[in-house]
Amino acid sequence: MRHPRKKTMWERTSVQNLLRNRPSGQYYARHTISGKQKWLSLDTDVLSVAKLRLADKTAEIERLRGTAVNVETGKATLHDLIEAYKARTLANSDIKSATVTARLGAVKRILRTWPGIEGLEPRQVTPPAVFDWAARFKVEGTKFQPPGAKAPRRGNSATSVNSAIDALRQILDLAVERGQIHADPVTARRALSGGRLKKKITKKPLVLPSRTQLDALFAAMENNGSVGGGGAEAADFCRFLMMSGARLGEVPLTLWQLVLWERQLVNLPGFKSETSARFVPLFPELAVLLRKVQERRKSAARFNPAGKAFLEPTDPIFRIKECQNTINAACKRTGIQRITHHDFRHIFATTCIESGVDIPTVAGWLGHNDGGVLAMKTYGHLRPDHSQAAAQKVRFGHAPAAK
Repeated sequence: MRHPRKKTMWERTSVQNLLRNRPSGQYYARHTISGKQKWLSLDTDVLSVAKLRLADKTAEIERLRGTAVNVETGKATLHDLIEAYKARTLANSDIKSATVTARLGAVKRILRTWPGIEGLEPRQVTPPAVFDWAARFKVEGTKFQPPGAKAPRRGNSATSVNSAIDALRQILDLAVERGQIHADPVTARRALSGGRLKKKITKKPLVLPSRTQLDALFAAMENNGSVGGGGAEAADFCRFLMMSGARLGEVPLTLWQLVLWERQLVNLPGFKSETSARFVPLFPELAVLLRKVQERRKSAARFNPAGKAFLEPTDPIFRIKECQNTINAACKRTGIQRITHHDFRHIFATTCIESGVDIPTVAGWLGHNDGGVLAMKTYGHLRPDHSQAAAQKVRFGHAPAAK
């Protein structure tokens, strides 16, 4: 007896290299780059739009393949090396799409701040030239002018500058691999002069809202209507971040079937590293939160029988992927300093530490595999109210009698 063929998550179309993802409805381009198959999202569920974007992607891929010949034969200019670097980045299936976007953005910043670099040969990119470019970049930036601004923006953040320097180093490493130059001038720069090539990163002090402020923040979010994804859903989304320590990108991957009620655990499908997938306790307040979400979905389904409750085991717990607009509006209404999604992860770690949980355990819940070194550096701070309460418990022997 012939068994029916099992449906895959990919649906073929009449257009070569164009496929549709069944669960999301989004279209993807499938190409082979540097011997590896790469799936590129076209960011649309409309077939006509997908066809147009596929043509653009295909033209870009073919252009990247053409420059690879010059790189392989050791005759590459910086233009060829840059295109080869972009092709490697797109072909690397081990890095996240956000990382791909960041690397390609760094290349754009190089091109904007070093006019004519594409026409240079690798030997012409000397350590002094690299230093002069970096110094100019730090002061002048990309001269990007935001909409409505009267003048271009001067300078760039340390992260923007340093990521561009890293990208240039990786681009020139390709010339070293092919024997066009002996050493990478970006790496050699510091050894030759002892000066700082990268821009110094000044870490801002982390200021977290108090528990009273958090209560006010969540109340404001719930009363914020549909801004940024819905008030109640957005508030519970942030509560989940705060009670689980999940990264923003992990929440859409957390399905109902990953809530292990009997074992009192939540399986967070981490993606940042091999060890970031982890189990965190289903804390009592977290369990109450998830039951509340279930009840709200059931209630909504009763009022709208044709609608979906989004409570199947394979459904994500939350229907939104972010809600920064709602957070911003709530912060403004309550007078609280603006916070981001990631700050709720800071709050999770800080709350656990304040509650007496040891650092290595907190590090494991966060998906770190260094035994707590990073957690101690990043989350070892305490909020002022907790610090003052803890200070009252400190005793240094017998205090001298008051005169």
